[in-house]
Amino acid sequence: MINLGMVKGSFYRKSLILVLIITCLPVTLISIGLYYTGSDRIVNELNKAHQIQLKQSIQRLDDYLSHLELYSAQLGFNPGFDISLTEIDFHQQFQRTDELLRSLALMQNSNPLISSVALYLKDSNKVIGDDSGVRTLSDEAERKLFQSLLDPNKGIYWIHSIHPVHLPDMARHGVIIKLPGGTQKEAYGAFIIYINQSALNNMVQKLTSGAGVAFLMDHQDRQVTDSSNTEGIRGLEEELRDYVRNDNLLENTFVYEWQGESFSVSYGKLSRLGDEFTYISATPLSQIMAPVSAMVRTILLVSTFGLFMALLLSWFASRRIYHPIRRLTKVFQSFKDGEPVANDELAYIERQWQRQLEQSEQLYRKVKQSIPSLREGFMLQLLEGHLYYLSDKELAGKMKELDWDTENKQFAYVAVQLSGMSSYDAASEKDKQLISFAAANIIEELCSSSRELFHVINFQDLSIGLFLIVDGSTDPIEIKEKLTKLANDFISALNKVLRMNVTIVISRTSRHIGELPELAAQTRQALRYREIDPCNQLIDMDDFLLAGHQPVRFPFELEREIVHAFSIGMEEETLERISRFMQALQKESSTELIVHQGMMKLLGSMWDAVLKSGANPYILYQGEDLYEQLQAIREPGEMLDWFRNKLVAPFIQSLSPSCDPELKAAIDQLLLRIREEVQSDISLEGYAEQMQMSPYKLSRAFKQITGENYVDYVTRLRIDKCKELLLKTDLKINDIAEMLRYQPSHLIRLFKKSEGMTPGQFRKRHSS
Repeated sequence: MINLGMVKGSFYRKSLILVLIITCLPVTLISIGLYYTGSDRIVNELNKAHQIQLKQSIQRLDDYLSHLELYSAQLGFNPGFDISLTEIDFHQQFQRTDELLRSLALMQNSNPLISSVALYLKDSNKVIGDDSGVRTLSDEAERKLFQSLLDPNKGIYWIHSIHPVHLPDMARHGVIIKLPGGTQKEAYGAFIIYINQSALNNMVQKLTSGAGVAFLMDHQDRQVTDSSNTEGIRGLEEELRDYVRNDNLLENTFVYEWQGESFSVSYGKLSRLGDEFTYISATPLSQIMAPVSAMVRTILLVSTFGLFMALLLSWFASRRIYHPIRRLTKVFQSFKDGEPVANDELAYIERQWQRQLEQSEQLYRKVKQSIPSLREGFMLQLLEGHLYYLSDKELAGKMKELDWDTENKQFAYVAVQLSGMSSYDAASEKDKQLISFAAANIIEELCSSSRELFHVINFQDLSIGLFLIVDGSTDPIEIKEKLTKLANDFISALNKVLRMNVTIVISRTSRHIGELPELAAQTRQALRYREIDPCNQLIDMDDFLLAGHQPVRFPFELEREIVHAFSIGMEEETLERISRFMQALQKESSTELIVHQGMMKLLGSMWDAVLKSGANPYILYQGEDLYEQLQAIREPGEMLDWFRNKLVAPFIQSLSPSCDPELKAAIDQLLLRIREEVQSDISLEGYAEQMQMSPYKLSRAFKQITGENYVDYVTRLRIDKCKELLLKTDLKINDIAEMLRYQPSHLIRLFKKSEGMTPGQFRKRHSS
């Protein structure tokens, strides 16, 4: 850094010349007075400057800790780290594991105080770190240590000593963030942020300069930072710690004598990260007063050279004039990124001042830019009902912090559901997210033209939530008219741009913020009562009435036919009947809820058939949760495709007996027995018992090898036998029916269905 006492710019030279021109005896007398009265003032000013610089350093330290605390709070409430982490198989789901490790690595670079970040999961007994990977806690002591991190009632708290799982001998300071966020005692895991000791030491060391000391203690008087390795300085640290702890000081700044030297000591407390920290800074007074000593020597030198009194006093006056400029220049140069002083000090100060204003403006813009993400997290917490413990006044205060004025306001919620996704060929889950993103942007753009406050929530599943704040003095009827017009604009724009059908539900208005979770839940639930037919729908919750009193007839007969065809491996018949089943549901009730519940019941019946078949569902469907998959589908076309590809096709493929020569030989042998015993009282169940297999398995194998059902095959053989007896014997139809184990009327009906004529007509035609 340039020595400002030796190098001066053009402003100083100009001011010195001016003073020399106008100086006179009064100036000399004034200069003498300044010698006696100015010293104390300079000392005070230097002390003030030192205190200001110290406060700025303390503020920077507090800002870093505050940023770390805010980051920890956001981390604990991040919906991306929910309880689903406890269900991850880190060895099988390597892609999810890799993404998690990358996220932890990015967290490390988010704050200079962070050395590393680890995630502890209690149920899986694992610790995941960006530098240690995925580790299982095998040692009982380590397991108890990490489980103890979840005991405190605080959601975020400071821990004095904790070691990384891969470095058991290296204890560090850390911050614990329980998951889920908040003060819930039942936590499934925690984030562990290991503190960068070197960075923390450097920040605290900036509270002093030269031979001074500065350190930080927690609420138990344990030293958090080290200021120096010198034994003498450590003695000063211990004395200051005991002095501050044992004496009831009225002021947080005092002078302390140690080993013949005076130190200006400042201390205070910072409440951050669930703990209370005490900082202590001691700077030698000789270092603070160094500029004063230089000034006294200069004035004595001026007094010695009396012949040059006017010149020297003029020089001193010019220094006084230049002093504010020097202070400002020194302040700007004290910044870490300060540039050297140019020839023109005023131009330099102007540039630096402009630079500070730009940095302040950038910081302000960053704060403003972070507000939308904070709003997003707050609204998700509010609408999901996680902030139930806060009163309306507390909620209003939090919303005011997010630039939302809720005083004398009314609140409404609008739920938007897109449908018709099945019309897109090969649409994937990523396509749904893209369409949801586009729809949310369209809705946000349309809402921006109105003067009401709003917030759009994208649920990433073709559904969007819209939270509105309107003037409390507006008539409810007028509010409904505005919301209806806005909803129609949504429908028109989404139809035109995305070419999808839209269902919109408008909630009732409320003056209480605490009622918003209930409004949102009721509004989203009403989406399930939309018409399943492809059309645009607008539902007003004030006029909405659940039609639960109307009876709904369930197509049980079709369900039995589907299960039977599915069980014996008739793929085309199964799919055709599933389509008819859905049409029957839509005919009985056109609401999405009834149709979806009917398809869920059908899935249960077909799942029961899979279990009865003896197949292993876990292997057959690769461990997927079919109920969860069907629960997420809303479109009829998507449901039919899902039944075809996810449920029916894998099961039918597993039934193929072509690779089982023993089963094929058994069916061939059964066909010979049926031909020989066609006139006997034969049944599929009897043969299945003799062959020691289930009727389901025998029926499926029979159908797939012969190409027809067991009953149709036996009926065809008996009709052929009936025709033979009609032509070669004179037996009456009643006798033939008794031989074939049929009732005469039933045999006549089967014969006519097969040959297009009665047995008597057949005998008469062929006998002639």
